[in-house]
Amino acid sequence: MRKAAKSWVAKLLIGMLAVSFGVWGIADVFKFGTSTDLVTVGSQDITADAYSRAFQNRLQEIGRQTGQGVTPEQARTFGIDKAVLGWMIQRAALDDEASKLKLGVSDAYLAKSVMANNAFHDASGKFSADRFKQALAQNGYSESTFFAAERQRTLQEALTETAAGGLSVSTGLLEAQYRYDNEQRDARYFIVTTADSEVAAPTDDEIKKEYEAHPEAYTAPEYRSVAIMKAEPADIAAKITLTDQDLAEGYAKYKSDYFTPEKRTVLQISFPTVADAEAAKAKLAGGADFLAIARERGFTEADATFADKTKEDFIDPAIAEAAFSLPEGAVSEPVKGTLSTALLKVVKVTPEHQSTLDEVKQQLSDRLKLEQAMEQIQSTYDAVEDARAAQTSFEDIAAKAGIPFVLIAATDAQGKDKAGKDLDIPHKQDVLEATFSSDVGVENDAVSLDNGYVWYEVREVVPAALRPFDQVKEQARAAVIAEKVKALSEDKAKKLVERARAGTSLDDLAKEANAQVQTAQGLKRTEQGASFGPAAVQALFAVPDTGFAYAVEADGKGARVMQSVPVLLPPFDAASPDAKSIAQKLKPEVADAMLTAYLTALQNEVGVRINEGLWQQVSGQQTN
Repeated sequence: MRKAAKSWVAKLLIGMLAVSFGVWGIADVFKFGTSTDLVTVGSQDITADAYSRAFQNRLQEIGRQTGQGVTPEQARTFGIDKAVLGWMIQRAALDDEASKLKLGVSDAYLAKSVMANNAFHDASGKFSADRFKQALAQNGYSESTFFAAERQRTLQEALTETAAGGLSVSTGLLEAQYRYDNEQRDARYFIVTTADSEVAAPTDDEIKKEYEAHPEAYTAPEYRSVAIMKAEPADIAAKITLTDQDLAEGYAKYKSDYFTPEKRTVLQISFPTVADAEAAKAKLAGGADFLAIARERGFTEADATFADKTKEDFIDPAIAEAAFSLPEGAVSEPVKGTLSTALLKVVKVTPEHQSTLDEVKQQLSDRLKLEQAMEQIQSTYDAVEDARAAQTSFEDIAAKAGIPFVLIAATDAQGKDKAGKDLDIPHKQDVLEATFSSDVGVENDAVSLDNGYVWYEVREVVPAALRPFDQVKEQARAAVIAEKVKALSEDKAKKLVERARAGTSLDDLAKEANAQVQTAQGLKRTEQGASFGPAAVQALFAVPDTGFAYAVEADGKGARVMQSVPVLLPPFDAASPDAKSIAQKLKPEVADAMLTAYLTALQNEVGVRINEGLWQQVSGQQTN
């Protein structure tokens, strides 16, 4: 569990547990029961067998989602057993309520909903009885059990959607949240600083107490030694030698890739008619500037300039043909294109160029080597896997296959060595995540890359351990000093604020502290910047207009003394985009709160009795 508790699987399980308890909480339901049933919820009973099936189904579901099996013991550690029981209790409470209300679902409705379900449609989009039966078989359902479950689900959803569906956010709540989010304040403030020399030097006793009180700060993280080898195209390409014939054949194959077509920079002015274009052409013949005429017609220089374009870049074939038939510096006759008539001027011509083999030799060589390497990746992978199956060491495998090998003597989960220096680890993030999810002696699958593989092997695990006091004494000393500096900074600021509230002006206090009064504008509760961090914003909004507050700086070496300038309350407009956005964010929370309240009230109303003795047996709590 030490390993599992750190993994992403654990995080997913904890997330699932939080969701389960958030909606299907089971607080205050464990009471003494003598029934042979595990739980009685109103008129509904939950048997131990039913619970066990639901629990196993949940474990299988988690396994499918995470790709990693979860044992019952692990699930119980994360509270999944209680979450499943809570979920079943709430379902039973809903079933009891549906029974009391005499709710029902017709067979015709169920049949219609099944036929409309895309999961049971064939390639033509129509309901397929064969696909329906196949899906039932794959999930362990008979038709009768499936329709019974669908009927139960439909009735339960009818109740929960009635309780929480279609809710709108009240105007009062919306306005309150709107004002909370959008209220702005300006602040006048100064920062009073504290130097390390202003506090008493730590005693040995204080340093020792700091070390003992905060062991987590002086605990070395878990380190792992890991052997790594990799096979990527670039690794294999470095060993490949090409002959002159290889290069010649490669050049013939890719010659067109090293051809640069002719490019031209062309000025273009569009006209609605040929007559307008001819009139402009006459002006140009009389010495007018091409771009000046373009500006007269409302075109900027950027609009009229088409820089370094190939013939294919011009959409209109007539324009393209004219542009590439003119000599450099020439102006065309009016060109009637598909959409308009244009005058063109060619200002620059870059001739086409076919690179020779000598010109692209290095580029082509790299390309051909990489191609061959790509073809060899799979054979390299197979050779490595065969050698691993034969229990060959990573060092020997890498040497024989000619692939890179590295042995990391010690790395923490962030890829730092014992000195705190960043390590150079191939494909660092992926390899570290895999390494800290494995263990010594485990034969791991290769990490698949886009075009290659990385193999890793955990050689040693050094558990996290408290460092000896002598090794971290200076670190503890610095921590004591920092805490004293922070405390003194807070004390200074607190006393200054008390004096400000008694009538001393902020400017006079700033002069005493040899500080300068500054102003911050447009601050919001929900926004923090470089000049105003979360603590300062929170303190500022905790006081009324013109009120005084303080907040210790993030580094603890000073504190901010602030005065709130009159509050700006923006007018509330329920139809504004901002208000609508807030309403959309609040709606799920309101619905969840309503659903939780409804389910809790329903559970309390129908009554829940749990056979604790039987629960201890089925949950594995009872020992023989």
